[in-house]
Amino acid sequence: MLRLTEERDGLWELFQRGHSSVRAPVVPRWERAARLGVRAEGPAPPDGVAAGDLLVRRDASLDAFADGRTIVDALSSEAASRGLLALVADAHGVIVRSSGGDAFPREVARTRLIEGARWDEAARGTNAIGTALVERQAVAVVGRAHWELVNHGLFCYAAPVFDPFGDLVSILDVTGPVELDESAIGVAVRSAALALEEVLRARAYGGTDAGSFHLLSRMIDRCSAPSLLVEAPGTVRAHNVAAATELELPAGPTSVEHVFGMPWEELARAARSGPASFETRRRRYAVEFEPVLSDGRVLALACFLSPAARARASLSPAAAPPAALAPSASLSAFDDVLASDPAVIRAKHVAASLAPSDLPILLLAATGTGKELFAQAIHRASARAAQPFVALNCGALAGGLLETELFGYGAGAFTGAHPRGSEGKLAAAHGGTLFLDEVAETSPQAQAMLLRFLEDGSYHRVGESTPRHADVRVLCATCRDLPSLVASGAFRQDLFYRINGGNVRLPTLAERTDRLPLARQLLDRLVASAEARASARPRASSPRATPPRRAHLGASAEAWVLDHRWPGNVRELKTALAHALALATAAAAAHGAPPADDGASVELRREHFPEPLIVGEAAARVEPPASRKRALRALAEEALARAGGNVSEAARALGVARSTLYRMLARRDSGRR
Repeated sequence: MLRLTEERDGLWELFQRGHSSVRAPVVPRWERAARLGVRAEGPAPPDGVAAGDLLVRRDASLDAFADGRTIVDALSSEAASRGLLALVADAHGVIVRSSGGDAFPREVARTRLIEGARWDEAARGTNAIGTALVERQAVAVVGRAHWELVNHGLFCYAAPVFDPFGDLVSILDVTGPVELDESAIGVAVRSAALALEEVLRARAYGGTDAGSFHLLSRMIDRCSAPSLLVEAPGTVRAHNVAAATELELPAGPTSVEHVFGMPWEELARAARSGPASFETRRRRYAVEFEPVLSDGRVLALACFLSPAARARASLSPAAAPPAALAPSASLSAFDDVLASDPAVIRAKHVAASLAPSDLPILLLAATGTGKELFAQAIHRASARAAQPFVALNCGALAGGLLETELFGYGAGAFTGAHPRGSEGKLAAAHGGTLFLDEVAETSPQAQAMLLRFLEDGSYHRVGESTPRHADVRVLCATCRDLPSLVASGAFRQDLFYRINGGNVRLPTLAERTDRLPLARQLLDRLVASAEARASARPRASSPRATPPRRAHLGASAEAWVLDHRWPGNVRELKTALAHALALATAAAAAHGAPPADDGASVELRREHFPEPLIVGEAAARVEPPASRKRALRALAEEALARAGGNVSEAARALGVARSTLYRMLARRDSGRR
């Protein structure tokens, strides 16, 4: 849930006086309100709809989830029991249902939290209902984060409700005095919205000839050929074992772009043309589509893959699956790049597509994201794979040292030079690939020499006048903003256009959605590597030296992986996992349970991971609580989700009081406000 607060005292007043240089998550939302011309001070505006219009809107909104009325009633009852106000707004931000609010009746009237009032951003600026409408996600707006001064005493939690086709149908909201704010309220609102979406989804399937989602998923599961069910607006909801193996699908729902490399709308259009060809890393398939219609709209597509023989249609190049963008042999070269994140997968396919050419490629990525791993994969996927791959970090060598290392030098070129001179990295990479990391750090003279080489393949060793030639493909990488360096004159513009024959962007680890799967895969590799090293050595006499055969991340470790910002990116993650594995293995042995016995699995917990040493690193992340607290919160969230947002029912299921459940849910945020 997006949580907007005034992160610095007086920030609202500063912004109103035109000082918006302080950056905080709420500031861009205030800027949007200012552009809309919403008044920040004064009484709440009287904007609203007429009584007749309100009745029409209420019927349309509440009928959309009539089967889920009990979910809304449960949320309203829970809010009212605490004196809070529960609201339902339509897809345009008009409040169509209101209940509760006994704890602050004057504020309810003064701020116009009433049925028929408009709370879209164009009417009220930054607020939970309006901002959730614009950003299509759950939003909390607390106190002075509201755009309007009149709302500064309120907290609001809002969550959008989407129908199975991805259309927003309503907004659920709970509002109250800021002194009663608890993060558990936001969990309840979000859980109720998700429960309503499941109700809408079940109703949509009930109106189809397919019978139900469960019937379809069983059918998919029993198919011998790779088969999957793709739901609007673009989620692979079910698949069988054959599809999971062939398409390397994760266990849970995944996006249609991950599988077919195209948005839902394009896949639905392709399905109307009949069978289409689809190429995985292993083979080419013909895809048969079976649409599932609800009220005349495509609710889902059952996709059945069979070895291609005479597929009548072919996915267009623009809409082709990622695997079809590059030859399967090229893509397989990127197997060492572990990823299920869409941005990384896209980068792999772009790089694999460019690899067979001799174009220079520029990798844009932060330190530690795996730039050299990508460069090696591009080399393996190219026609130069059998020739040398040579890497050089330009940032590690200053001035003339870089020039001599890159281009080589002649005999007696400088004091202390080798009598026979040095060939340099260009000569060493002849016929193959040269990877220049941190290329933005090259000196002006080295830039001029590199430009000359890229133009005609010729260069001079330092201290020589005889031209030399090398057949080398150049790959470059940088974490710097090269266009800005070009604009300031720090990097040659002509060289920039030479090295930017194609570019690939790699996200930081904090931006990736696959941190947990990646951590698990890296951990498996660490365990396998440790076992291989141990088997190559004489057997140790102490069980403490026995490496684990299996290891897994505990709940607290998973929370740490998700919460930490990872400024060192994948490199930091690998080191942290190695650290944790070593401590967990030693702890298991110390307790008399050698991890290699009986296939036991060592559990990595939060306390096994290293503490951040960089001050800014600790400040830049959300501090995770103790593992017991997080486990209790996870247990409470799961119970609340199963209860459809009903706090009382969730508390009964756990056998605790409602007050205890609220404390369990609030543990993550305790001490942070």
